[in-house]
Amino acid sequence: MRTKQLSTFFFLFTLVVLFALPESTSAASYVNNNQVYTYEIMEQDIKELAQAYPDLISYKVIGKSEYGRNIYAVSLGKGTSVVQVNGSHHAREWMTTMVNMNMIDQYANAYKNGSSYHGYNVRSILNNSKIWFVPMVNPDGVTLQQFGLKKFPSSDHAAIKKMNDGSMDFRRWKANAKGIDLNRQYDADWNNICCSPGRPYFKNYPGPRANYAKETITMVDFTNKTKPEMVVSYHSSGEILYWDFHQTGSWYDRDHALAKYIGKTTGYSLVYPKGYQSGGGLTDWFISHYKRPAFTIEISPYVGETSVPLSYFSSIWNENKTIGLYAANEGHKLFLTKYNPVKAAATKKVNDAFLASKSLRPYHTSNLKTTADIKATTSFISLYNKTGSLIKTAEQSLPGLTKSDRDFLSQYIVEAKSRKLDAARFIDAVYVGDQLLEQKGRFASLINQNKIDDNFVVQYNAMSSSINKAEQVMSRIYGSQYRQLTRDKYISPSKIARESVIYEVSRYNLLKIIEKELNNEQLEQIEERFAVLERLEDRSVQIKEAGNKLYPGKYPDHPEIEEQLVTLRDSLIQQYKEIVGIDETVFFQEIEQLYADYESLTTISSDLSILDSIYHAEEQVTFIDESSLDAESKVLYDEAIIKLSELSTFKEVVLLGEEILVLQGEIEAGQSDEQKLALVNEKQQLFVEKISILVNESIKQLLQETYSIQ
Repeated sequence: MRTKQLSTFFFLFTLVVLFALPESTSAASYVNNNQVYTYEIMEQDIKELAQAYPDLISYKVIGKSEYGRNIYAVSLGKGTSVVQVNGSHHAREWMTTMVNMNMIDQYANAYKNGSSYHGYNVRSILNNSKIWFVPMVNPDGVTLQQFGLKKFPSSDHAAIKKMNDGSMDFRRWKANAKGIDLNRQYDADWNNICCSPGRPYFKNYPGPRANYAKETITMVDFTNKTKPEMVVSYHSSGEILYWDFHQTGSWYDRDHALAKYIGKTTGYSLVYPKGYQSGGGLTDWFISHYKRPAFTIEISPYVGETSVPLSYFSSIWNENKTIGLYAANEGHKLFLTKYNPVKAAATKKVNDAFLASKSLRPYHTSNLKTTADIKATTSFISLYNKTGSLIKTAEQSLPGLTKSDRDFLSQYIVEAKSRKLDAARFIDAVYVGDQLLEQKGRFASLINQNKIDDNFVVQYNAMSSSINKAEQVMSRIYGSQYRQLTRDKYISPSKIARESVIYEVSRYNLLKIIEKELNNEQLEQIEERFAVLERLEDRSVQIKEAGNKLYPGKYPDHPEIEEQLVTLRDSLIQQYKEIVGIDETVFFQEIEQLYADYESLTTISSDLSILDSIYHAEEQVTFIDESSLDAESKVLYDEAIIKLSELSTFKEVVLLGEEILVLQGEIEAGQSDEQKLALVNEKQQLFVEKISILVNESIKQLLQETYSIQ
């Protein structure tokens, strides 16, 4: 179903601008149009508007002026397409900042109220688009024009005054505060700009080179980062509209149609250049560099070399109030003409990646019938690599999409990545598994050399580590049945190879510990360690018998290795006997005395000292080499073994009886359950079996009375 969705997913955008919405009737109130609009007022208004509309308006400082004032950019809207509106490139033209700020103010108010603004559906436009305003490109120049020298360092007063032909009247000031005309600074036929005074001046000086002034550098960098579809740059005065900078063909026709609409809306005359066109302006650079439309709008009737009177603002605003919305709406249309092919290409790339990822699945699922099918074929690896490349290409196609389209397509990329990850885990498992089988082969060769030593143990431990690693890798394989099939191929045979010598290795390790302790005469645990060794020897026989029943022939005996272990054991036993001085005659006498003490028992409890003596005797007997005894000693040895067997059985019965008493006490205390009752019954049966083995009838009776078990 999702594949069908994706394959039919195409670009259908419905851009509705005019709706039957209530018309905005109440003007917004953050911008005061009845005052000289200063840098400081603008700064405060920007912050208040951002606070009033936090989900719609944001701002940032995009650079600094030559004298360190902030150059602000204000974002209005939530869409993907971008247009730019700016003002006050020229100092005396600060009323254009008011136009910018009123657009922000009134459009935000209409958006919040859900109302139409002079025929424009503001919410629709600003949900599709984002307008970046740079209300005051030249804050130093504006401040100088409005306040004169008092807001500048006294050390610069003479230089600034000189650029103004010695006059203290700065009402005509047009440049930035360093005497550079910012709208003659951009890299658009800059070398051919006319009418330069040749030095920093209140107007027309284009600077020593293009993009020299900090303000110009800021605007170029910001424009390159945001890449607007259209730029509207406000200036004053003259009620004219510049729009043409060497466009031709359909490019010219497109921009001309947009300019005519703006001209019709504002009532301003379009300028049609004839012959020479002086460049250097922001819109000149933008048109030539991006091949996108840009408009320099000169507001107000011509007022000469000064600022536009405040009394003109009402009519100026009436002429320009919808231009920002028009630019955003048309910019979005331009965006879509480029965007639809981009979206189609992205959709195809995502679809290719998704379908490739689906093709990976059978290689590590349905194609696997037996362990022989567990392999990473060349075609599988090739498709895996191709899928990775397709996913990467698909991801790279997403950044240019709208958020909703990006989110939609991202679902399929996430799923494709998940399928690729499943394939990667299987491929990893096969790689690790093949390495494990190679290691198993080397280990089997080592076993067949019939020599156990430290290197043998090292290789055994390495084998164990590799098995653990392989199990971890294979635990991540997709599908339980495929995990099991992979384990059957790799883990099971490797474990069998390891377990076939597990007790040989365990015995060897223990013997090396005993050897070290004997050499250092650390004898505290020696007897206990020899007892453990004896149990390991018994267990070694048992595990081979059980293993060969399950896997016939997989748990072979290794007589030569066994001989090495026995030889080492016997030599260590002899070494221990020599150190501690075990005397068989004394041992036989101790058993005789211990048995006499046993026969004279009249009470039984868990703290009988005889129990420790029996345990000690059991350890001691392991150090007597029966084959080295003479005939007389052999008779004494056999008698001692019979008596020690009786004593050992007695010890086991006492320990069982004590366990039964504890369990019965818990049951009587109300801690009873079926499991505990069954355990008591099981131990009582074992008690009866063990006590029946005892020879001494009086001891039998004493045990039965002590533990109330017949």
